[in-house]
Amino acid sequence: MEIVGKIRRAMASPWDASHILALAALVAPGIGMLAPLGMAPLFIATVLGILLLEWRQRLWTAFPRFLGLILCMICGWAGLTALWAVDPARSLLAAAQLALNTLGGVILIGAAKRLRSQAAAKVGAALMIGIVLGMGLFVIGLVSGRRLEALLRAMQNRDLLPYYWVSIQVFNRGVCVTALAALPAMALLWVERRQRQLAATGIPVVTMMIISKALAAKVLLGIELAALALFRKPSRLLGITVGAFLAALVVFIPLGTRMLPPPQVSANWAFVPYSSHHRLTIWGFVTDRIFERPVLGWGMDSARAIPGGEDDEIVYFEFRHGSDGSSRAEVAEQHLPLHPHNAVLQWWLELGGVGALLFAVLLARLGWLAVGPRQSPAMAVCGGALLVGACVVSSVSFGFWQSWWQCTMWFLAAWATALAPLLSPSQMRDE
Repeated sequence: MEIVGKIRRAMASPWDASHILALAALVAPGIGMLAPLGMAPLFIATVLGILLLEWRQRLWTAFPRFLGLILCMICGWAGLTALWAVDPARSLLAAAQLALNTLGGVILIGAAKRLRSQAAAKVGAALMIGIVLGMGLFVIGLVSGRRLEALLRAMQNRDLLPYYWVSIQVFNRGVCVTALAALPAMALLWVERRQRQLAATGIPVVTMMIISKALAAKVLLGIELAALALFRKPSRLLGITVGAFLAALVVFIPLGTRMLPPPQVSANWAFVPYSSHHRLTIWGFVTDRIFERPVLGWGMDSARAIPGGEDDEIVYFEFRHGSDGSSRAEVAEQHLPLHPHNAVLQWWLELGGVGALLFAVLLARLGWLAVGPRQSPAMAVCGGALLVGACVVSSVSFGFWQSWWQCTMWFLAAWATALAPLLSPSQMRDE
């Protein structure tokens, strides 16, 4: 009831950027759960709403200058790669889209940094309610519409596994979005010592991540638990270590994927799930193309047009049937469908070593800002988990340039920034 009261009082006050950010926080988890692609229109509406209310404030000036410089260099280099891209028009369009998303994100962060503590509380309260609504939609979605038919049919056949796989898979993106968005909200409950509400929010979120079919969600759970253990004492050394670790991954991941064996060899690895094997085939093909153009890359968003990307790799899998023996199945795995499903490999493939180096510098700086000595324990756990979690999800799941995912990451950064004064009581922003 206390949270609902905050929302009511907030709606009664004159509208400003905090109301727009709070409204976005209220509806984003639900949109992310049911229609993740809708995060992009929500992002556009949020940025335009903030500009409409705060157009005189020059919000972009509140954004960290060094980060702004690196982001400008990345956008500029992405546009420049159109000169040698496989599809120059596509590269220019993607670079322009990246620049616009980045500009919108800068405005979003600028607005969040200017929020006073009371205004930040509005955003925190809205985000908590949004998380609860998002999880409610997750439950409703599992037992509604055609999924209800699938459940009843599965119960009749006394086999719930087909229903589980069919129904749960459609929420993969939404589960990842909600799990990440829950981090700032749960960190705030932790700081405010509201253990009951923290448990009431955290337990359903963890349960949702465990039962989800998304591998990224399960990895996220491990990251959040590790962040709670490793990032509770922010320091200069920790900031340097995390930043250096993330930057090193950008450098060494292509070297690691270059050592992957042929797809047929890895198909015999019992520890690799059948559903995940296609990733290995994609990464092996992408790595070969990276080393053909290691410095300049193939051009922004050229993954869709890489020569040979539409070809198939025929792989044979052995499927065991209990004590009845096994069967051999032939599976065609496309070399590169749409994108590499790994952000680091996508940076190297499309932007080359130059672009990858820029992203390495960006991640090193973000690591310092997330868990460096200026952060409180709660903010370090929240920021570190968000940063590492977003990196991991980007490295196993979504295309990094996809607008909905770019907008989601900017939203997460904005909400964490808005709640920073509440997560760091010694750094409260004056009213």
